[in-house]
Amino acid sequence: MATTLSRQNGSMNLDAVEASDSPRDEDWDMVENKNELVDQMMLEQRHEWTKPRELTIFCGTWNVNAKVPNENLAAWLCPWGSEEKAPDVYCIGIQEVVELNAMNIGMSDANSAKQSLMWEDKVEKEALKGKYTRIMGRHFVGLMMAVYVKTHLVRLNAIRDWAAEKLGVGKMGLGNKGAIVIRMNIWEVSICFVNTHLTAGKSKCNNRNQDFETIFNKMEIKHGHRTYTIKDHDYCFWVGDLNYRLNATDLNDVYKRIKASPPDMSYLLNADQLITERSAGRTFQGFQEQEIKFLPTYKYIPNTPRYDDREDGKRRMPAWCDRIQWLVKPKEVGLAVKPHFYKRAELICSDHKPVMALFTANALEPLPKKERDAYREDLIRKLDEFENEHIPQVSLSKNTIDLGDVFFDTPATDTLVVKNTGKAMAEYHFVAVPGTQVAVKKWVTVTPATCLLVPGASKELTVTAHVTREFAQDFNSGKESIDHFLILELIPGRGGRKQTDEMMRKSQFISVSGKYMKSCFGCSLDYLVTASDPVRSNRLRTLPSNEAHKIPKELWRIVDHLYRRGGLYEVELFVTDGYPDEVKGIMESLDCGEPFEKVSLHSMAETLVRF
Repeated sequence: MATTLSRQNGSMNLDAVEASDSPRDEDWDMVENKNELVDQMMLEQRHEWTKPRELTIFCGTWNVNAKVPNENLAAWLCPWGSEEKAPDVYCIGIQEVVELNAMNIGMSDANSAKQSLMWEDKVEKEALKGKYTRIMGRHFVGLMMAVYVKTHLVRLNAIRDWAAEKLGVGKMGLGNKGAIVIRMNIWEVSICFVNTHLTAGKSKCNNRNQDFETIFNKMEIKHGHRTYTIKDHDYCFWVGDLNYRLNATDLNDVYKRIKASPPDMSYLLNADQLITERSAGRTFQGFQEQEIKFLPTYKYIPNTPRYDDREDGKRRMPAWCDRIQWLVKPKEVGLAVKPHFYKRAELICSDHKPVMALFTANALEPLPKKERDAYREDLIRKLDEFENEHIPQVSLSKNTIDLGDVFFDTPATDTLVVKNTGKAMAEYHFVAVPGTQVAVKKWVTVTPATCLLVPGASKELTVTAHVTREFAQDFNSGKESIDHFLILELIPGRGGRKQTDEMMRKSQFISVSGKYMKSCFGCSLDYLVTASDPVRSNRLRTLPSNEAHKIPKELWRIVDHLYRRGGLYEVELFVTDGYPDEVKGIMESLDCGEPFEKVSLHSMAETLVRF
């Protein structure tokens, strides 16, 4: 059962409603405190204290191939020709603002930052012309993203809670491919904008699908004490070089169909990988895209209007790599997006064409503050009356967390379930073990660390130990151990329930156990050069200074392996990802003193970077 407040015949009442599988019911099951619970109730009933408005949103995407155009951007960003038709919001996503070489990917952020600022300045001068405020701008290696809102909306305090995050995809996650997300609330709707550059190559369709899954499910955007995922938002607009290609084999036939009058769009679109994969439910589930009526946006000869069909060039199958899609949160009354246009601009400096789309999204503008406050106070009063009738109780599915063998920089996780077995809302948090000052050790994450459960609701509690370089030395020396206790405590009541505080302050002890597997990773160089044997050896002892190694033997083994097997001549060493299982095996071999298995040079190079 989930409990909610609703308005009937002009007044609010507490109603018990059956829990369902909707996203909102999950929100009800877990909130961090009473104020947040009231916030959730207000959000659930926002149509009661808001009025409908419309927002026009422009989205643009362009892979610029590390080029700086001499052309004016107005043809891309201002295609309507009249300031009265200018949108309320601009989302600009650009890919490859710098070359995706080893220096830009792994070593230096300065060039990316410089080029991103240049692009922001060019956008603002040539298209926005002082009528917009940049809410946020972010860069991540080759990706650049900026969101602008009309200045008069900013002055009306219509924009709040903006935040941004970035995420690399691929095995190393260094940013040659990845995503930037910018989120915000405009009035009382939440919007997130995503700019991505996904895995390239016609044969890598499954990799692109996995890139989407990683970004959509793992991207977390923090603002204050809140953490948002992409699917938490009312609206998501997703732009970028998604790199989906055409499932066609005859390049000359495709060029012939493009050059036909009119072009054979039906054949080309039927071969489009993104349309095929999305229709089959294998990627971008729930997202929508306007009908494509423009020719493929890739691959052109830069500074010409001609596809790169040169026999002596890098001939590529034309494709709609550059896309704009949107997602509306399901089961939310009143939310809708109306698309207006979807087209490309004929700028020529890059091997891609820029793409643009214009939308109208339904929004909700709040009523005057006095009316909102009255509605909130009535919610709180009803909630207090309900709480005062009950005393909270919770049960745990088990009182032990077994993390097993814990390896360096590898999260180890176990879970238990907290259930509200009483008739009142139950809120818990974690408190310090007597004699200590911290409730949760720095290398431990407990999710959620605090939680408010409605009667009958359950929540999975996840405990994760992650021994990073910062903590590894203490574990290797024996100063720190995985074994410890957590204390889960119910938070006392408020207001009219003060007399029951002591009765309600109940603690439950959770035993955490596991074994840390010593590793040379995270050890100091001074320690490693005086270690006689691999760190997990039973014969390990400390060498006197006159017998110490010149360099750690583990580092020597890695470098020697790379040198002896031609690492100096390996293409894209330190740029191409290694294989995770091989990297893990190399680390184990170093820690145990075992010979290396047959591994990729790229896996060995990635191990060196981690060392």
